[in-house]
Amino acid sequence: MPALYNKTPLLPKNLSGGDGPTFLFKYENMQPGGSFKIRGVSHLIEKRVEQIKSEGKKPPHVFSSSGGNAGLAAATACHILSIPCTVVVPTLTKPRMVEKIRKANAEVIVKGSNWKEADDYLRGTVIASNNAVQPIYVNPFDDPLLWEGHSTMIDEILNALNQENIKLDAVKGIVCSVGGGGLFNGIVHGLENHQLACTIPVVAVETKGCDVLGLSLAAEKPVRLNKIDSIATSLGSSYVSCQAFDNAVKFKSRSVVLHDSDVLNTCYRYLDDFNAIVEPACGATIHTAYHYKILEKALGQKLTPSDIIIIIVCGGSCVTIQDLENAKRKLDTD
Repeated sequence: MPALYNKTPLLPKNLSGGDGPTFLFKYENMQPGGSFKIRGVSHLIEKRVEQIKSEGKKPPHVFSSSGGNAGLAAATACHILSIPCTVVVPTLTKPRMVEKIRKANAEVIVKGSNWKEADDYLRGTVIASNNAVQPIYVNPFDDPLLWEGHSTMIDEILNALNQENIKLDAVKGIVCSVGGGGLFNGIVHGLENHQLACTIPVVAVETKGCDVLGLSLAAEKPVRLNKIDSIATSLGSSYVSCQAFDNAVKFKSRSVVLHDSDVLNTCYRYLDDFNAIVEPACGATIHTAYHYKILEKALGQKLTPSDIIIIIVCGGSCVTIQDLENAKRKLDTD
């Protein structure tokens, strides 16, 4: 079986001026397809294909609904495995992302004004009309097999720390962006596998306007958003999975909500510092490394250079300088 995802590096980044904690960046933007999504998506597809083949059913066909990155991950995995793939994306998906998915030999259908409408169409119409195949449905964030696949990054992180002789009690937190909660659940699952979920806190970062986890924690119950109002469209889920909410409560995860303007400024700053473009959804997590006082407040403790914070650079394949400039103009006129 060909490798479907990369083991990504865990490297130090000094963004706090030397007086803050030591930041280690987990570069998931170096994955095939450009984001962490390939870990869980490929794992889900592989497991379902194995099951279908063992039962002698109809030939497998992958069906994915996505705003972009999960669909590209599904298309990329299917291209490697030589399995047909159909992806339904909403109308707000950038044409460049649609073309990337098509170049990975997937069929792309544009339908619905948001991910939920695209997903409803996929399940209610597209899958229902394909009777000659055994469908493999790929939800972008809400499936235990996804979380199991994403959890492999924790295995890699712990191996890297061990190779560098870094003690686990120096790790004061893992920071990740949260949309529907797939990455978050994967991190928690990985920590649970190593009996660390109660000792290493996860800081969940969102932007105002798609902060469904933060609002759910404040309401002490899962809530749904009526609309997504943020430039961090990769975080644009109207709800967070029930498992993500339960995990956040059970393990006392910290919620951080940022403003679009601050995240956009960080995207520009990161571009200037490292000549690399990141999506606002990814920039939200990186923002906390530039402004570590946010993490001190969330974690309730002062952080020193001997403390380690792990930043999950979740990646993303659909942003250009022009996109950042367009987002800035939109914010300036709102």
